[in-house]
Amino acid sequence: MPAHPLPSNAVGQLEAWRAAAGACYAEGTGAHAVHYVPASWAGIRPWPGLLTGQTQQDEMALSRRQVREVAHACTRTSGWADALVTSYVWGQGRNGYGPHRLRRILERASARTVLSQAAETLADDGAVAAYRTLYGATPGLGPAFLTKFLYFAGTVLPHMPAPSLISA
Repeated sequence: MPAHPLPSNAVGQLEAWRAAAGACYAEGTGAHAVHYVPASWAGIRPWPGLLTGQTQQDEMALSRRQVREVAHACTRTSGWADALVTSYVWGQGRNGYGPHRLRRILERASARTVLSQAAETLADDGAVAAYRTLYGATPGLGPAFLTKFLYFAGTVLPHMPAPSLISA
């Protein structure tokens, strides 16, 4: 980096951003939120209790911190479907086709078992092994969202063998 210093005005611009739009990231990315309309996700089961009820027509915010809270609750129950739902809503936001795709994933009888296996593998063997467990195991759950699930699960599992290589 010393060989390629930032332009002289970059530091000032970065400080200005951090004081304004970037202020929410002062203590990390937990406050980063996306917006979604709960009613557009009606019929998705399970529906995590932390999320606003599915009859709500108004736009709501869902932060990384909230997704982690749901994932943390999953560590106590060993049922990881709530973490998938929440990370999927976070990843899709207001996108209209997200609920249909998630419903198809959750309708698969093996989905919940595969999610639990992946979380166990993540804790025991790390992100790459967990990715291999999930990839192709549940039709419709591809890399874009299985990595979000693994990212959030990895932030709450107590005994990760190494830092997660997957970021959301």
